[in-house]
Amino acid sequence: MNKNYLFLVSLFFIMNSMGLHAQFQGQVFKPFLDATVKQYGSDIRSPWCGGINSVQVNHADLNHDGKGDLILFDHNNNLIKTFINTGNAGEMKYTYDPKYEVNFPPISYYMILEDYNCDDVPDLYEKGLFGVAVHKGYYQNNELKFTFFKDLFFPGFNGPVNVYVQPSDIPSVIDIDKDGDLDLMAYDVLGTQIALYKNMRVEDGLPCDSIRMILADNCWGKFYQGINRAVNLNIACKGVEAQYKKKRHTGNCIVNLDIEGDGDFDLLGGNISYHDVQLLFNNGADIINAQDTTYNKNAHVLQMPSWPSPAHEDIDNDGDNDIVISCHNDNLSTANYNAIAFYKNTGTDAAPNFVWQHDTVLTPDMIDVGSYSYPVFYDYNKDGKPDLFIGTEGYLNNNNAVMQSKLAYYKNTTVGANISFELVSRDFLNLSAKNYKGIFPNFGDMTGDGIDDLVMGNADGTIAIYKNFSPNNATLPNFLFFTDSLSNVFVTSYSMPAVFDFNQDGRTDLLIGTQAGSVVYYEDTSTAVNLKKMCLKKADLGNFTAGAPGNFYGYGAPYVGKTDNSQKTYLVIGNVDGNLERYDETFVNNMGNFTRIDSNYSFIKTPTRAVPAFADLDGDGNYELVVGNKLGGLHYYKQVISVSTTYFSLTENSIDVYPNPVQNSFSLLYKKPVSDQTATMRISDIAGRIVYKEIFETGHKSSFDISALQPGVYHIELEMQGQKIWKKIIRN
Repeated sequence: MNKNYLFLVSLFFIMNSMGLHAQFQGQVFKPFLDATVKQYGSDIRSPWCGGINSVQVNHADLNHDGKGDLILFDHNNNLIKTFINTGNAGEMKYTYDPKYEVNFPPISYYMILEDYNCDDVPDLYEKGLFGVAVHKGYYQNNELKFTFFKDLFFPGFNGPVNVYVQPSDIPSVIDIDKDGDLDLMAYDVLGTQIALYKNMRVEDGLPCDSIRMILADNCWGKFYQGINRAVNLNIACKGVEAQYKKKRHTGNCIVNLDIEGDGDFDLLGGNISYHDVQLLFNNGADIINAQDTTYNKNAHVLQMPSWPSPAHEDIDNDGDNDIVISCHNDNLSTANYNAIAFYKNTGTDAAPNFVWQHDTVLTPDMIDVGSYSYPVFYDYNKDGKPDLFIGTEGYLNNNNAVMQSKLAYYKNTTVGANISFELVSRDFLNLSAKNYKGIFPNFGDMTGDGIDDLVMGNADGTIAIYKNFSPNNATLPNFLFFTDSLSNVFVTSYSMPAVFDFNQDGRTDLLIGTQAGSVVYYEDTSTAVNLKKMCLKKADLGNFTAGAPGNFYGYGAPYVGKTDNSQKTYLVIGNVDGNLERYDETFVNNMGNFTRIDSNYSFIKTPTRAVPAFADLDGDGNYELVVGNKLGGLHYYKQVISVSTTYFSLTENSIDVYPNPVQNSFSLLYKKPVSDQTATMRISDIAGRIVYKEIFETGHKSSFDISALQPGVYHIELEMQGQKIWKKIIRN
């Protein structure tokens, strides 16, 4: 028997034994961008893009309107983010619009948009399977799309050899010899010398829509890169690898540009060892004869930890290319707010003059709190509308590599159905002065007086409390420091708290998500008023681990409360995979197994470490949802399906089809009550082709006309609340 089959069967029984089910509600929430956010008096253009950390910057016309848009590729998280140019000439104004992201093919390691086939439409270079894959760009319905063209090879002694780019490096795609076709340059397998792969299309008289590569030079520039910032100049090349055997490294991102305006191409490169970039000057004969080891040493030296990645693009739309530099790595030592440096070209492409402006391209126009955003809703100003608080694992200071955690406060300024927020403070209560290793906030009574306190977990596993000294929960809170470590409460690492009366005794308890993916239950066992005595009751509440099986860590971030119009209380866990898991309301006061009813709630998928927060922001009875993630931003969702207030379990025995065989029509017989809800019916023939589809309301329709179908055997797929059953019918 097939081993994969045995594994799947085993997994099926394991999941059923745990009470796992998938998506009985379907896609209750869908992503939206219409909630406005004001910061420092102005509406920001891209509040809900999810944040950025390490990205590769490309500039191309996505919507065929004649203006260059921004495409950011995050190879660490396999994300593409598209920003439409909404400014005029000379303005740097971009607005996040994800509709264009689906038009890009799967991409590995790097993305470079350049026109190889002379049609003025950007084409796409990426690593592919062999080192360099090319995808041809075209416009369809005024949207830039791509189709695979070819992998690049060159003739070798024993047959074709792949054009090589070191894994995780970024090559340079440029017409280095200015003959009208695009060549490619990349560091070799040892990361020491640059290989020039020349395109022979023009020399061979081939059509524009052709690429023919040769290895023209395996030591372009006649220099050697070792472990130091400075490269070794004027080398003989042949046999140099042996000479520097112990002084080499890989990990490079390069771009060619004429930085001196003298008609030849210099080279700007960042490597894995340094926070700055190195500029190598071409003497005009493709020989590197001088270098600026810390570009720009006479003005602003870059600080972009870690592994800078330069690009040469006209991002300010003034007609000449600028230099932008971001990070290629993504970790807690990587720039996470000052994430894209901008050196503006104040000259022209023929006579450039690059002047540093700032390191915050795009980030001021989005909600971005550095790394690992942690949202929670709480009505701070007592106006009846939930406000938004966002904790973080920290903003990285690029100059001293120190992470600083803060708590941001956005006031809910919604009017009617127009949901909006306004930034009040990036550093609520000046919590950055406490040097917490992360701030993972929640609100609830943790001091025993029945008044909501500010409760904060962190990466160390402790729980800090800022006590609310206001007289009651109806007045503006007065949060003052109480403790950095709540007595007797500790998890090994990453304490992510939810304050909730789990045992329903009228006193709030603590459910703490952990790095391991478990939920730890601390119960309030106090006997006196105004005194909390927390006691560990269960280290693995619900007997589950957040995230996919096989993950080393789960990073379970719990939300407890209402999630939709049903007004039921659920446990929703964000996990390391970027999914939301949901557990039914029987979790309350349950010391046994929890029943997981959604393993990927509402099909939501964010970058790693999702953190959910639900609230009815405009008071219409339907809920909104924001989800934090590792990039420090938020994604925003709205409830689009009215959820039945009764749980409905769809099984093969729930519904009958009659009559069967069918003459011209059939009806559905509900064998147990079904509330009025949207359902979808699909009918397929024996070849699997869908021949009939209808979306209907169960309370208004039960009969279906199939007189147009030919006699034969058909299969019915019926879907309700994300659950499906199948029936077979015979059409006479």
